[in-house]
Amino acid sequence: MKNIKKYLIALMSIFLLVGCSFPSSKGPSGATLSIKPYTLSEHERLLLTMAGADIPQFFTVNGKIAEDEDLKYSVEVYHEGRLKEELLLTSSTLDKRFKGELISFNVAELDEGHAKITLSYPSGSTSTTYPIEVASLARSFGNLVGTDSTLLKDKPIYLAAWVGTKGSMLRSIVPSDDSGLPKGLETYDIALLYKVVWTDAKWD
Repeated sequence: MKNIKKYLIALMSIFLLVGCSFPSSKGPSGATLSIKPYTLSEHERLLLTMAGADIPQFFTVNGKIAEDEDLKYSVEVYHEGRLKEELLLTSSTLDKRFKGELISFNVAELDEGHAKITLSYPSGSTSTTYPIEVASLARSFGNLVGTDSTLLKDKPIYLAAWVGTKGSMLRSIVPSDDSGLPKGLETYDIALLYKVVWTDAKWD
């Protein structure tokens, strides 16, 4: 039992705090960056469930950026299709080469009125508590990219969405054709979108 507990703790630390590297069929490229979903094995999913963890949406990053460039991660909050605010804006300043490192996005329901939003990226993780009346919402959580997606500089890519609507009618999340904003955001009372942008680094 002690060995299983130690293994679960180690697995959680790898997935949710620092990410890890996996072999990739694509080597780093000076011209492109790509992100694709990472599917947990049944064993990995079972271990997370046994540990009482909510299952995040995982992705892997491959490619290379210049020393004066950056990858920025954040969560955009939409109310009935209108952008309200941007949360957890952070960057991967120290990471310039990516060889299958994990990034993830999760929304964990804490109680009837709050949720915990967490981003994990190659060099760490960040989270915040956000007021959401989860008890009154029909909810859905899923990724927005089904295959390997190439990033374009200064063009946001939306990787995953957590959506909620009052009542029993919840429409399926419909990704856009170019990894931009998903369609039909106005049909949800609230939507949390995981966004990544390849951009120039900015220092104060």
